[in-house]
Amino acid sequence: MQIVVHYHEIALKGNNRNLFVKQLIRNLRRAFQDFGKISARSLFGRVTFELDTDNIEEVHRRMRGVFGVANYAVAYEVPQDFETMKETAWKCFQETQGRTFAVRCRRADKSFPMRSGEIEREIGGYIFDKCLSSGRDIKVDLTNPDITVRLELVGKLALISGERRQGPGGLPSGTAGKVVGMLSSGFDSPIACWQLMKRGADVIMCHFHSYPFTNKASLENCTLLADLLTRYQYKTKLYLVSFAPVQEELLSMTPADMRMILYRRSMVRIASKVAEREGALALVTGESLGQVASQTLPNMRVIDEAAELPMLRPLVGTDKDDIIKLSREIGAYELSARPYEDCCSLMLAKHPCTKARLKDVLDLESAMELEELEAQAVKNAEVIEIKWMGDHAEHKQLQAPVYKEGAMGCPLDL
Repeated sequence: MQIVVHYHEIALKGNNRNLFVKQLIRNLRRAFQDFGKISARSLFGRVTFELDTDNIEEVHRRMRGVFGVANYAVAYEVPQDFETMKETAWKCFQETQGRTFAVRCRRADKSFPMRSGEIEREIGGYIFDKCLSSGRDIKVDLTNPDITVRLELVGKLALISGERRQGPGGLPSGTAGKVVGMLSSGFDSPIACWQLMKRGADVIMCHFHSYPFTNKASLENCTLLADLLTRYQYKTKLYLVSFAPVQEELLSMTPADMRMILYRRSMVRIASKVAEREGALALVTGESLGQVASQTLPNMRVIDEAAELPMLRPLVGTDKDDIIKLSREIGAYELSARPYEDCCSLMLAKHPCTKARLKDVLDLESAMELEELEAQAVKNAEVIEIKWMGDHAEHKQLQAPVYKEGAMGCPLDL
């Protein structure tokens, strides 16, 4: 099966285009790595590759996860011989259903003796006559046809295709540098990570949990979400950070209404340490303005002050309905909807602060021993490497977790 892939944004990258195209080809090979050796090449503003399969539904499923693809189609590759092109276009037409059709031609190779309009008319007439002789009722519709037969003349070849499918768009994953995504088991942060992947970023995921003071549901859900997201970037490093020791310090030393702000600042500092270790250039969160008490502008400003890197919030202006819709589309909804206890649930106050002042927060932090606890959180984290193998994820543990017994017993007594 021959596939022709078209891209859009990549074409605008000027002298850097080849870097993006090479990464797109690399990602296509990763997406279909279990199909055996894949022949792929860049061909005059498009990519073609060949698969040894007839499972078109599986091809469609996997192509939805390859960022950088604007659209694609199953294609026939033939020499630029007009009789061969006509017969192949007719063959392609017969594989489709509909009552109206059009023929479209694009010539990357202008040396072919016929212009695009002439090719369209000649091949369209040939298909129309073939339909009449076979008794098939068909009409020409150049505005909104049911069937479009496409011819692309590139080099000395003609690529002929029928139905064109939309790809996910965006930029190839792995072309925009590393970021650390602060991943929870809820709806928002997986979508935020996914959106950064769509812009080409390599997302290292960092999940904060309170095990063994809470159950393992959050850890398990988050690992499954990381597996799902790895489908879009093919290789992920996941940090599972035990936040319980930091929480103990915060719970014993701070007023309830300020804990969530202090908690978020500590998370940001820990994520910054992970970023430093991994060479990442920014932090990513799933915060949406005004969604919860910690996500007001005053609180975001105070939280950002703790960051050593830019804080990226791709969902900041997105409402919950749109986030849920995206979650369903990428297959994360069922996982995010599962009940779980996360470390946030241990910090909730009845009336949380919505207008934190930096001076007050810094005064509270100065009375605590957070720096060593945060360094230990990274040192003791579990680190897992996740690889996408075409149709499933495989794990390799890079660093085993170290859990420190808490002074308050299990679970934490609030």
